[in-house]
Amino acid sequence: MIKNLLSASLLFLSLSVFSQAFSGMYPFSGVMSGTASTGPTDPTPPPTATGLTFGSFVAVGTGTAPSAGGVFSFSGWDVSITNGNDAYATYTGAINPGKYYEVSLTPATNYGVDLTSITFNMLRSSTGPRNWSVRSSKDSYANNLPASVGSNTAISVVGSNIFFWNLDATSNTIQQKGSTINLSGPNFSGQTTPYSFRFYAWNAENVAGTFRIDTVIFNGLATIGSGIADITHDLNASFKVYPNPSQDGIIYIDAKKLNYSKIEVVNVLGTTVAVENKEVAPNEKAKLDLNTLPAGTYFVRISSEGKVYTERFFITK
Repeated sequence: MIKNLLSASLLFLSLSVFSQAFSGMYPFSGVMSGTASTGPTDPTPPPTATGLTFGSFVAVGTGTAPSAGGVFSFSGWDVSITNGNDAYATYTGAINPGKYYEVSLTPATNYGVDLTSITFNMLRSSTGPRNWSVRSSKDSYANNLPASVGSNTAISVVGSNIFFWNLDATSNTIQQKGSTINLSGPNFSGQTTPYSFRFYAWNAENVAGTFRIDTVIFNGLATIGSGIADITHDLNASFKVYPNPSQDGIIYIDAKKLNYSKIEVVNVLGTTVAVENKEVAPNEKAKLDLNTLPAGTYFVRISSEGKVYTERFFITK
């Protein structure tokens, strides 16, 4: 049996998989109204977080000039109820898919993002929209995302995850806190492609009525190492790696039918962390000593007759 030992002279990348929680807040502090209007796009520098790029909020289909500074507030929402009508059951308006505030979040290369919640403050003018909801690009904006309001009795959730301003007489000078979107499931776990969210408002009492949001916070977790999805894993591998998992970093490659000349060890980022070129005949086993690698998920690649075969293994330590 030939034992192929990867020596200490091989190149190892000392990068391990890790996760980092984030809480990205949009304060809209750069928004200006009146003659200094900043237009429909929030000019405030967006929040930052490791593993995720936050875009800027933009108002679509509404008025183009902010109605107030320091918040994201616009008029031009659909009018469908009379001033002072608190009976939600009588409302005839519906969400207008062409009017919303939108923002996009983009996971960084080799990161997967789990979003857990969105929280925000809101306020309407005296004739502004009485309903609002949030939707996501992950289902092509087809459904309202799960909504809750906590202990705030000024607002509630009605119908299918629709927020409702309960009483028209409630002060329109104090932001209402508690609007919360609860995120879970495959659409918001381990995502490596951009998310877009749209904040809709409707059932206004006058076209001049405004809907404002402030202190929008996206909470979640960014995990490096999601590049694992980009590494081809041969489910019908022509060789075995054992022990798997390995507790000390020592593994054996058993490829009974293959004559191979190159061995690569690849981490979850797709980076080659070890390589050896050596002829190994069929029915011979190769021994790899990878004790300098941190615990984690890795892949062994071997090349044989112009083809590359891949098998996954774990180091637990």
